[in-house]
Amino acid sequence: MTVAGGPSEDEVRAELDAYLARRRGRWGARTSAYFHLDRLHLLDASVVRRVEKRTETTRDEPGDPGLAERPVYDVLDEYEVDPRDVRRGEPLDLVRRDTVSKRACACGNGLRQCPACAGMTYRPCEPARPCPVCAGVSPCTQYLGHGGKPGRTARPPKARRPARPEERVRCAACGAPDSACGACQGWGKVRCRTCQGRGRVPCTTCTSKGTVRCETCGGRGELTSWTAGRITWTSETEKVPWPHRPPKRVTSHLHAGLWHDNQLGPGDPLPDDLSLPHRSLVEQHLDTAKEEQDRTVLIRRLTVVRARPKGSGNREYYIFKNVSGGLTVRPAMSDEGRRNTAAVLAAAAALVVLVLLLVR
Repeated sequence: MTVAGGPSEDEVRAELDAYLARRRGRWGARTSAYFHLDRLHLLDASVVRRVEKRTETTRDEPGDPGLAERPVYDVLDEYEVDPRDVRRGEPLDLVRRDTVSKRACACGNGLRQCPACAGMTYRPCEPARPCPVCAGVSPCTQYLGHGGKPGRTARPPKARRPARPEERVRCAACGAPDSACGACQGWGKVRCRTCQGRGRVPCTTCTSKGTVRCETCGGRGELTSWTAGRITWTSETEKVPWPHRPPKRVTSHLHAGLWHDNQLGPGDPLPDDLSLPHRSLVEQHLDTAKEEQDRTVLIRRLTVVRARPKGSGNREYYIFKNVSGGLTVRPAMSDEGRRNTAAVLAAAAALVVLVLLLVR
């Protein structure tokens, strides 16, 4: 039986004879009469459904979000959608009638206290850091009350770079020569480079203003509230299982086959030339899904003829129509050929093992 433009038996045998004749010197003098033909009617089908969902939420946005251009509805489920909106496929945002209202934000003026500095415009910083040379362990060998000398400031000096880490200098606190660390001059700590010993640094979060823009209202000081309806359309594809998987040995070549394509709308009947098994399989997936608004049924068919040797033979052939309308013949190893190859490989492996044992 010829289904969906599949090749006839005479066409298949003529093409197979021509193919075998071109390779007669390589694979023997067999003709198509030596092969038994059976047909694989491949079906690749799917149902693409357009599903509509309607949701309703309360929205708050800063300032004036420009709702005047959005469609207005009373009951979301009763709103009739313009077909042009469906074709665009983008979500449709609507506004429920008499729900738009404006109110002041809790911030009052669009500003909130800076969370980083708590409105102080600065952040605290440790004015002194451990000396990088002596680590505060032995800053001065003579004086322990660093900074306690009358008239001396308690502010640590800037860090210096001694010529040698072990170099000792005059202590800035007690004045003892060659007794203090060359980096901190006997203090054990050096001035913080970030705050220069002041104990505070400007707040970078608010740029020393103490306030930041309110994220709730975007700095506008007011909010607009409304009931928002949204209608979305999504495509959901349901694949129809393959009744027969494509032959693995030639699957990569089937994309060049002349597939018989059908694209059907929601009210279109299945093709008349669709075989009963395929028709029954597709019909199992045509039930209307929840919230389904539209559908497209995609059906692709290709007849592949398999030529298997009637007797002994290591090769079989797959014949199908190509995109130019002619027939393509693809050789593949038969089941007998795979068994023979496996036996040869096993014998070779056994021989190698035997040789290795004898060599030892």
